[in-house]
Amino acid sequence: MGLIPALEAGEVQVWCARVDEAVVASAVGLLNEEERARMERMRLGIARHEFVVGRGLLRVLAGAATACGAREVTIGVGEHGKPRVEGVEFSVAHSHGLVVLAICREAALGIDVEWVEREIEVLEIARSTFAPGEVKRIENAAAGAERAQAFFAVWTRKEAIVKAHGQGLTIPLESFEVPELETEQAIELVVKGSSQRLYVRGIDAGEGFAGAMAAGVEGLKARKVELAGDALTKLFIA
Repeated sequence: MGLIPALEAGEVQVWCARVDEAVVASAVGLLNEEERARMERMRLGIARHEFVVGRGLLRVLAGAATACGAREVTIGVGEHGKPRVEGVEFSVAHSHGLVVLAICREAALGIDVEWVEREIEVLEIARSTFAPGEVKRIENAAAGAERAQAFFAVWTRKEAIVKAHGQGLTIPLESFEVPELETEQAIELVVKGSSQRLYVRGIDAGEGFAGAMAAGVEGLKARKVELAGDALTKLFIA
């Protein structure tokens, strides 16, 4: 196996990439003119670095899957603003210096990751944003780390589902309820009278993070790939 394993039928690859200055410098060279302009409009800091690494990773992986050079990958925009590449389905998320990217051939994907070790009013947000059953689960969790974990388990699943659907946060998060189990579960999402079945599962995003992934088909085999430092730099300059 080379740096990038072949993207097999029935498989979803979940790439986890740690951001640092050297990695960002190696990824910048893969961006096109429009992406560089977008980067320049962003404030210096971690969000800008995450964008560069996420877009560089997408170009490398989509290029490998479609037998195309990373710089030649055409990244379009779908009906609701979701990025798209002909021949593959993908989703990208980032938080606190971690970029995650899911890619497959078969069906729409949504992925989300969140850093959980931060101070936010989880009960207040849950009560104004989540379905009643989800709010109850969070209220029943012990205050502190357990409650934060419960909150972000719900949040990441909801984010993954609406991203896989394609309409993102235009879909009210309180309009559907996500399961508590880590294993893959089906969700019937009804938006404007149209129903779509999606399959959501928790993912291991590493210590201090919560993650989830949703797909338009059931039972995709997940292959996790973690890269950081020199290994990630080599991926961008290979």
